[in-house]
Amino acid sequence: MSAVISLTEAPAARLEAQRGPAPPDATLDLLVGVVGLWLAAGFLWDSWAHLHVAIETFFTPYHAIFYSAMVAGAVILAVFARRNFRLGYTGFDVLPAAYQSALWGVPIFFAGGVGDLIWHTFFGVEDRVEAVTSPTHLIIGLGVLLVAGAPIRSALQQRAVLTTLRAQLPLIFALATWLEFIHLGTAYAFDPGAAQMYAPPDAVAYGPDYFTNATMLLFKTGSGIVIVILQSIILMGICVWTVARFQLRPGALTILFVLGNGMIAAALGNDTPMLATYLAMSLVAGVIGDVIVARRRPSPARPVAFGLFGALVPGAYFGTYFIVTALSGGVWWSWTLTLGAIVWSMLCGLALTLLAGARNESLTR
Repeated sequence: MSAVISLTEAPAARLEAQRGPAPPDATLDLLVGVVGLWLAAGFLWDSWAHLHVAIETFFTPYHAIFYSAMVAGAVILAVFARRNFRLGYTGFDVLPAAYQSALWGVPIFFAGGVGDLIWHTFFGVEDRVEAVTSPTHLIIGLGVLLVAGAPIRSALQQRAVLTTLRAQLPLIFALATWLEFIHLGTAYAFDPGAAQMYAPPDAVAYGPDYFTNATMLLFKTGSGIVIVILQSIILMGICVWTVARFQLRPGALTILFVLGNGMIAAALGNDTPMLATYLAMSLVAGVIGDVIVARRRPSPARPVAFGLFGALVPGAYFGTYFIVTALSGGVWWSWTLTLGAIVWSMLCGLALTLLAGARNESLTR
């Protein structure tokens, strides 16, 4: 008898063939959630290196970190697939339904990696904005999100049993991974730049540099407000989506914010207090969000509490930004710009809860 057994030929040692995909597995969810954070750490460390180290080659220790993370993810999927195969599951059903798209993520990731090596060979190593808009990097990112998104899909299938913070950790880790990669993809629009060190030169009235300085002032303030709006939508888009679907346990949002914002702030911080600032923002907004969730139970079915959550969390997030920035070196923005930015963030969060509530109402009709 041949020692080679196909997935469609059940050996005698196996149980009777099972119908449907393998059931969800909490250990698999946790391991893949950790792999997602490992991937995010590797990519953000690589981003830090692009800002601090002269990188002229594809083969760097920073690349090794995130490529080894995906290898670990592939091994984990293979181990669980083999175990389920021995239990009678066949084909793609050797993994839970939530992980079947992750099977595509692994080859997409490595195909993007091969393309990235070729791209670097012909076009050199990208830097700054080019690094986060490179086509091969975006393909790699797609593979990461497909794999890292599996615990989120798994959580959606078993919401009723996620009743403790420990049980919700894979979901939180996966959401934090997504948040870090979205931050990485929009790294050129992460920080509003309101710190005094980023202030443009003073305009000299009616002098030859007046219009140049005035244009720089308008650009920096305008782009800063746009960054507040964009980051409020990113942060609260994830939070509103999550709170609308899960009854999060105390501490979940704080963990999500710290893990989802800390790595990008460390990568972009250079010699500035950016990391400390964003850790403070994440802690304050996360704690306030956790308190509102625990006491008011916001959801589309409770629109007042939902709107309060949507407005106060980003308001606390950017309110803390301006307070810490003022204490650590000063804010060059006017009071109008500062308070207006905070109000804009609150309006963005509130608007997202209204949209989520309207969608939920239309689905229940």
